[in-house]
Amino acid sequence: MPELIVMEKIDGNPVAWRCSGCRQAFSVRGKLTTQERHRKVTAEFKTHMEDCHNAEGFASGMVFSPASSAPARSRLLPAIEP
Repeated sequence: MPELIVMEKIDGNPVAWRCSGCRQAFSVRGKLTTQERHRKVTAEFKTHMEDCHNAEGFASGMVFSPASSAPARSRLLPAIEP
């Protein structure tokens, strides 16, 4: 299943991601808390998964993994693997 991969951070906080399956870009910028940013990108990715990857319900089980020093390793991952 595709995952969101962090592509850019500002002050250590993720602000831009891409879909590992199709490289679609997602960006959530502005004065938002980490939780607000996470909520927005998760909602956008859920819609993307349903529309582009036929994965209805996939994003509902997602969690935000802890940030790492390598941006490509910080991802939104499914909570339960199929």
